[in-house]
Amino acid sequence: MPEHESLELYEAIDDYYAAQEDREPQIKRAWAVEHLQALASTGKSDDELLMVWDDINALSIFIEDMPNTDLSTIPHWQYSAFMQWADQCLDEPGYSLRLEHVRRLMGNIREFYQFLVDKAHMSNLREISSAFDYICGRDEVRLIETLPYTGAEHWLTARATFHEGRVKREAVFSISDQWLLLLLASVGGSWNHMGRLASTVSTRGGGTRKLAIYNLRRKLKRIGYENKPEDILMCTCSLDDDELDRATRWFFRG
Repeated sequence: MPEHESLELYEAIDDYYAAQEDREPQIKRAWAVEHLQALASTGKSDDELLMVWDDINALSIFIEDMPNTDLSTIPHWQYSAFMQWADQCLDEPGYSLRLEHVRRLMGNIREFYQFLVDKAHMSNLREISSAFDYICGRDEVRLIETLPYTGAEHWLTARATFHEGRVKREAVFSISDQWLLLLLASVGGSWNHMGRLASTVSTRGGGTRKLAIYNLRRKLKRIGYENKPEDILMCTCSLDDDELDRATRWFFRG
């Protein structure tokens, strides 16, 4: 570590990667360190380097449940979800939806991606560049109001761990799980009612929905939420009419 670089910075990096245990983050430690060292050589201050790391770390946390793929393939609309998540879930003053904060965060991520492209760890900048231009390329922040979820995507703000014997495991929830919980809340929390609704869906789709309900209940039981599933919704999203409509369309599509 060069002498002028912050010990605090590398302690923060070490703490994050040490906490990952058996999980290897998609953003490799070596990538982040090399990028930060390159920035340090250009004269960036310790505070600036820490801010860059904080932004990279935020992205790493956000994408940790996504399938491991080339970072280039993260669709542009996911960065809109990333901005909303950062605003809602990161208790830090630099992560609001103010234009200066969004532009800094997106700019630091894009600069990091450029470094990864130069090092052949990523293939292109198309999605991040499209996201930057749309979200913060004008005089105000623009977010994509309706994200094109299919239901199969990971529900990134809902995570919980549980133990099987001495083994620590993580319950991973999908957007379709969120939709099922929204529908469950709309029918007064009755799992039996949900089962009856699934029976009204076409044969193949109905079986799929029943299996999804069964798997969701199983996950909730493992983390101690089977009798209070609404608590997950209260912590992660709001029950609004637009999202409930989308959940209803998905459920009855079959």
